[in-house]
Amino acid sequence: MADHAKILWLIAARSGSKGLPGKNIRELAGWPLLAYRIKSAAASRYNEHIWCSTDSQEYAAIANKYGAQIPFIRPAELATDIATSADVVCHALEYARSISLTFDYIGLLEPTSPFVYPEYLDQAVALLDASTEAEAIVAVRESTPHPLFIQDDNPFLDKISENIANIQKLGRQNFKKQITPSGGFYIARTSSFEKLRSFYTAKTMGFLLPFQCELEIDSERDWLWAEFLCEKNVVKQDKIFSNEQSV
Repeated sequence: MADHAKILWLIAARSGSKGLPGKNIRELAGWPLLAYRIKSAAASRYNEHIWCSTDSQEYAAIANKYGAQIPFIRPAELATDIATSADVVCHALEYARSISLTFDYIGLLEPTSPFVYPEYLDQAVALLDASTEAEAIVAVRESTPHPLFIQDDNPFLDKISENIANIQKLGRQNFKKQITPSGGFYIARTSSFEKLRSFYTAKTMGFLLPFQCELEIDSERDWLWAEFLCEKNVVKQDKIFSNEQSV
């Protein structure tokens, strides 16, 4: 059934990043960051509708070069630090409706999570489609360090010390696995998203990504780690870019 599902992949790529200026088009191992998400979506089974939502004509041209459709330039009010992902997704869905396009699912792909292989997009859609209860599915990773080793900033490690004392009684082998969103993808039934304006509901499933696919780039340190993963071939770029050559 999922093979026939109609999905809009939305690559959200605004300009004006403060932490890493120009990060969405910065080249990583020969490819602009946003190209990873476009090519991954294009290599999935559901590749008919791949849109880039950006406020920049420069970004739009780059996204289009790598295969994304540019149906609009994002309004300036949706490209600020206070604009939410929900606002951006709703804008795209409203535009789609204005040109008589409807979708079963909406998938948000952020350039800052470049290493998600197409097969995981396909698997996530299939899992969501097969569930009669689930409203959405988002990529997650195992959370490290464990929350027991985290506390609010304080000159003294009072809370961590208390937790470690309790750990000695509990035993590390009894730790439960903790997960947290990885940023890799957010996919929802369109009807649910339009009603709730969120990918997160009580009926959102998690999709655990392998470590080489879970990176979310938010800092220069993350960028250096991404370069290392590419250089050492830990990330299999050919799974994303097939046999294409970098430009």
